[in-house]
Amino acid sequence: MKILIINSGGNILSLKNILFHCGFNAKIYDDRDILKDFDLVFLPGIGSFDKVIDNLKKIKLIEQLKNLNDSNKTYLIGICAGMQILFDSSEEGKLSGLGLISGKVKKFLSPKNQASLHMGWNEIYTKKLKDFDKKKFYFAHNYYVECDSDYILSTSNHFIKFPSIVRKKNIIGIQFHPEKSHRNGINLINFLLKSVVDVT
Repeated sequence: MKILIINSGGNILSLKNILFHCGFNAKIYDDRDILKDFDLVFLPGIGSFDKVIDNLKKIKLIEQLKNLNDSNKTYLIGICAGMQILFDSSEEGKLSGLGLISGKVKKFLSPKNQASLHMGWNEIYTKKLKDFDKKKFYFAHNYYVECDSDYILSTSNHFIKFPSIVRKKNIIGIQFHPEKSHRNGINLINFLLKSVVDVT
């Protein structure tokens, strides 16, 4: 399997290491790479919505990423902010997202002036990925995705119920950090690569 990791400001070395631990070698993107030449592309992101989009514009990947929506071969997995930019727009910024999945990114509204940051371990709830129901993963974000329920594979709770894993055909988004989630993260990566993606 040919796997590519895009350096858009995420934990690329941690992700590369966890993939290696799972038995998969991954390449870090350089400007000679064509995304559709790969079976699976990871898009990790840390920081603001606009910052990740700006980083992708600098390395001229916006159009290539948008075109993956038309591909039956290449899968795209966005992580954290890399998941949020798969959608149309965000309250966090002014730039447009990739629009690969219809939906918007909104800020958590906290009661009684509590901090809205969702950071730390939290459970996911899922009927579609039964082995991971009520398993804990590591989150770090202020914003969440609002989208059609047809795209939602799992949810979590922080003030409200929000999507923690989404999928539309070959486009997958993960709000938490599997690369920081120890054994559960390793198991999820293995599951995605061997079952959901179904590429061997």
